Amino acid sequence: MHRFLQLRVPAPPSLLYVRWRSNVASPDWRQAAAAFQRKASDNSRPLTLTDVASVVRVCTQSNRTREALDAIRRGEKRGVAAPLESHVQICCSWARKGQAERALAMLPELRKQFQLTTNQAGVYDSLLSVFKATGDWRSTHAAIAQMHELGVSPTLRAFRVLMLTAAKGKQKDMLMATVQFVEKKFPEIWTDAATLTAMCQALVDIGENQRVMEIYRKLDDNWLREEASTMLFNNFLLAALRSGDKAPNRKSLSDIQSARDIFDRLQESRKAASDDFTFSIYMMELARRDQWTQVLDFFNMMLETQTRRQNVNKSVINALSCSAVIRALHKLHEIEQSGQQGKEQGEDAAHASRQLKDQQRKLKQDLSVVMKQLRTVDLCNIGHASTLIDTLDEFRLFTAARQVFKRVLDEGVIQKTPWRLKDGFEIDLHTFSRGVAKCAVVSAFEEITRSQQGVSAVSLAGNAPLQDLRIITGVGKRSQTFMKPVLRQEITELLTKSNRPPLWPSPHPTNPGVLLVRHNALRKWLKNGGAIRYF
Repeated sequence: MHRFLQLRVPAPPSLLYVRWRSNVASPDWRQAAAAFQRKASDNSRPLTLTDVASVVRVCTQSNRTREALDAIRRGEKRGVAAPLESHVQICCSWARKGQAERALAMLPELRKQFQLTTNQAGVYDSLLSVFKATGDWRSTHAAIAQMHELGVSPTLRAFRVLMLTAAKGKQKDMLMATVQFVEKKFPEIWTDAATLTAMCQALVDIGENQRVMEIYRKLDDNWLREEASTMLFNNFLLAALRSGDKAPNRKSLSDIQSARDIFDRLQESRKAASDDFTFSIYMMELARRDQWTQVLDFFNMMLETQTRRQNVNKSVINALSCSAVIRALHKLHEIEQSGQQGKEQGEDAAHASRQLKDQQRKLKQDLSVVMKQLRTVDLCNIGHASTLIDTLDEFRLFTAARQVFKRVLDEGVIQKTPWRLKDGFEIDLHTFSRGVAKCAVVSAFEEITRSQQGVSAVSLAGNAPLQDLRIITGVGKRSQTFMKPVLRQEITELLTKSNRPPLWPSPHPTNPGVLLVRHNALRKWLKNGGAIRYF
C-alpha cells in the first residue's frame, strides 16, 4: 500500500504566523475629535491641513461621519480646506453605514470642487472597495451609471467589482451581460490577470463552470506560464473539478484530467505557485470520488512543497487537506482489512494476527505525520475547522479533536457565537457540526468539573448555584437528511456511554431540541468524580 514519505516532514510554520492579530488599538475618535475642537477654537494656535486630515481619518475609521464633517467645517472656518482624500473617506463612511446614495451624490460635487481633469474615475476607487466588501451590486451598478452620465469612462476595476458583487448577489443575468460587455469593450482583458481572475471567480460562484473552462482554453499557453496568478489558476482548477457536477450520470474522467492538466501547468508557472487552496480542493474532490491512493499522492506532494518553502509564512497544508488524508488513510486501511479477511481461512490465526498488528502499526505511523501538522494548521475558517474536527471524531481520534477544538477556542474563532450562556449552564449547539458539538459539550463539562473544588450540597464553589444544565441541540448544521435532528442522538450517546458515571439527560417538556441534565443528577455526578471519557 502507498505510504508517506517519512524522511522529509516539513517543519511547522512559526506560531507567529498561525493567526496574527494586531495589538495596536485604533486611536479613540472621541479623544481625537475633542483635541481637534480645542485646537480649532483657539485662534492663537496654528491649524494645519494635516490636523484636519488626521481627525477625519480617525473619525471615519469608526464611521463617525458627522464628527468628521464637523471637523471639515471647523477647518474651513480657520481657512484650512480638507484634502480630497478626506472627503472621499467621508463618502466611504456613508456607504458603510448603508447610505450609498448619499455617498454617490457627493462625488460630482467633489469633481467640480477639486477641478479633476485627469484620472477622474480614480475618485471612485475607494468607494468601489466598500461596495465590494459589502457585496453591494446595486450601488456598484449605480456608480458605473453615474460615471457614464458625467462623461467619465469606467475603469476595468469598476467592472471587476460589478462582476464579483453581482455573483455574490446571485444576479446571474447581470453578471453574464457584464462579462459579455467586458469581453467586447476591453479586448486587452485576455492578458489582464486581475480582470480574468475576477471574471472567473464570479462565474464559478454562480455555477458557470463550463464558461470558465472556455476562457481557460482561449488563453495563450505562454501567457499562462509567464503571467497568470495563483488565484486565476485556482479558479480554473475549481471550475474543472466542478464541471461534471450537473451531469453525474454522464460523469467521466475528463474533468479530473482537465484539473490535473491545470495543476501541472500551475507547477510550471513563473509567477503562480500552488497554495493551500490548490491542494485542498483537489484532495477533497479525489476523496469525494473515493480515489484514496491519489489523495495520499497529493499529500506527499504537499509535504515536499512545504519542505521547499520553509521560508514562506503561509503553509500549503490546511484543515481540509488534513481531513481528506485522514479519511484516505482509514479507508485504505479498511480495504486492506477486508482483503485480509479473505486470506485468513487459509492461514493460521497467529500469522493473521501478526499481519493485522502490522497494518495497525502502519496506520498509526502514517497518522502521526498528519497529527504533527494539526498543531499549527490555520483554523481561522470555522467551516474548515469543523470539517477537520468532524473527521477526527468520526474516526475516533478524540484527543486530536479536542486539541483542535481547544485551539479554535483559544484563537477566538468561535468567540462571536455565545454558545455558553447562563453561567455555563446553557450550551447552545445550534450552529455547530457533530464533532464540534461533542467537543463543546466535553469542554463545558470540564469547566464545570474544574470549578467544583469543595462542592457543597447546593452549589459549586466560586460559581453560580448549581442548576439544571440545558443543552440546545437544535437541528445540526451537517445533517445528512434535511431537518433531521442528528445532534440530539449524538449528545445523548456521549453523555450516557462516555460519561463515568453515566448521565441520563431528560427531554425538555415543550422543546424537543433541548436536552436537560437535572441539577440533582449533575450534583451526584460531580460528587462521584464524574468525567467524560472522550479521548
